[in-house]
Amino acid sequence: MIDARWVLSAALLALATPATAETLPINTADPAAANVVDLIRISVERFEGEDGTAFAQALEAELADASFRGGPFYRVVAPESGAPTDALVTGTVRSSVEEVPVIEKRKRCTEYDATDKKKCVKEIDVDIRCRRRTASVATTVRLVAIADGSIRYTRPLNARDQVTYCPDRSAPQSVEDYFTATIRSQVRAIRSDLAPRDYALDVRVDESTKGLAKPAQAAFKAAVRLTKTDPNGACAAWQALTRDVEPTAALAFNLGLCEEMQGDLDSAVDWYGDAQRQGLRSKAVPDALARIASHQRALSEWTARQTAKGSE
Repeated sequence: MIDARWVLSAALLALATPATAETLPINTADPAAANVVDLIRISVERFEGEDGTAFAQALEAELADASFRGGPFYRVVAPESGAPTDALVTGTVRSSVEEVPVIEKRKRCTEYDATDKKKCVKEIDVDIRCRRRTASVATTVRLVAIADGSIRYTRPLNARDQVTYCPDRSAPQSVEDYFTATIRSQVRAIRSDLAPRDYALDVRVDESTKGLAKPAQAAFKAAVRLTKTDPNGACAAWQALTRDVEPTAALAFNLGLCEEMQGDLDSAVDWYGDAQRQGLRSKAVPDALARIASHQRALSEWTARQTAKGSE
């Protein structure tokens, strides 16, 4: 039987809660896209191209700043130092700008209302001279393992921006600003490929009470509201419900979120699978399973990396 005292206390706590989305905080991680488990020390060589030096320096700083599980992921070694390194990052950066003249049409008033000088009664099309500017940045990058010369990672990154500016319309940004923003974006994309990242996100709980009797519905809803101030208390309440009722799809999903929040990923997978078997049709379960698979791979590779570091 559902404990009415618990329902009342949970409801009172929920009433004191500010109006925010009903979510649980989830700590998760994405692994590196490239095979870098054994590459502890890394060097960034100068990239070819006019912007190659600036690009290489930005990438070197980004990789030096890459962290995982509270510590630096790479030991960045200056290539000119001659110190041992496990991998070299090289590449090219080609930026270009092209401008061509273009003609655009505009309306021009040739006659105004005699009684209202702001009202146009006759207009014609006129040509105005404009310029169309096309800016592009084409970058290639590759990561080579020093031990065996294998190419562990390669990727082309291409960006293109086209704007037309006229006497009555300026370009939204300068070419320099576009190149700076694009290079920053490409550097961050490479960092995401070459190093894992851990992060937190808020995931919405399932609020459906379908399949629950009325007393259990009240307890379930109270736990949903409790997520705003006491996520662990909400999870304890949902867990307590399983002693009296068969978990519904929504209850199973929320318990999966609880286990994921508390770091028990295997148990979370079991609960999510239960929710899926019961017909939960939203994208929430596939998203959760994909998120956990990514997290588990990141943790597995991190463990292997710690072993590799210990054997140096």
